[in-house]
Amino acid sequence: MKYAVSVAGSDSSAGAGLQTDLKTMNACGVWGMTVAAALTAQNGTCVTESANVEASFIRKQIETLCAEFPIGCWKTGMLNNAATVRAAASAIPSDAFLVTDPVIVSTSGSVLLDKAGERALCAELLPLALIVTPNIPEAEYLSGVCVTDRKSAYEAGRWFMEQGASSVLIKGGHNESWRGCDYFIDRDGIRTIEGKRLPYSNIHGTGCCLSSAAAAYIALGKSPYAAVCAAKEFVTAAIEHSVVYPSGRRTVNPLWKAFSPQKRILGPQNQDTD
Repeated sequence: MKYAVSVAGSDSSAGAGLQTDLKTMNACGVWGMTVAAALTAQNGTCVTESANVEASFIRKQIETLCAEFPIGCWKTGMLNNAATVRAAASAIPSDAFLVTDPVIVSTSGSVLLDKAGERALCAELLPLALIVTPNIPEAEYLSGVCVTDRKSAYEAGRWFMEQGASSVLIKGGHNESWRGCDYFIDRDGIRTIEGKRLPYSNIHGTGCCLSSAAAAYIALGKSPYAAVCAAKEFVTAAIEHSVVYPSGRRTVNPLWKAFSPQKRILGPQNQDTD
């Protein structure tokens, strides 16, 4: 059994955050585990409130998992504030593999990391990251580089590496001209990860799904580049089989192999009868 852990916030609608991380890790073939780093009250359209988890309890969750499980990779997502970032950075073993999703603002526009938390993320968490997975707005906001093409994606990626990250995946979903492609940057340069543009917008949970899939594939022994390529394929399928909430918004479906809105797991023809 291979193990991976998500240190992130809870999404009460289960379309992102810890809930989607767990579904994704399990679907990718590892035993996913969680460290609750923040709580949110949210549904398919908005985050109405968030609550902190005490830093000492975040550390205790991490330490307790480390005491028993040989964890193949860690993933961090929504961390909410500087104390939470520092708790994660100090408690995750320094030699561990880490995928960091720098969650700052939700897709619906809610701020999920305060300014002190941003500084702590750059100073204390990025130096530990094997892979950091910003989307274009996150890459631009943190690096100060306007990301419009391959060259500027490389410049932004280099900024993350200067902060200590080993490799960077700049996700291209916010730029239609990239046609679903992402850019992977490491010490060997920049590589394009081909994708396809799906006819959906504002999909909930894509960043959580991709970073968790990458962490799962790292835990299974893949290199960072191979892991993000496999994760890209996985999240594309999760978008293709996405679930539509009552509000009309779509959310990724990491369990697409077992469940889709068009497929019933247990139909009348195979129901058990006593």
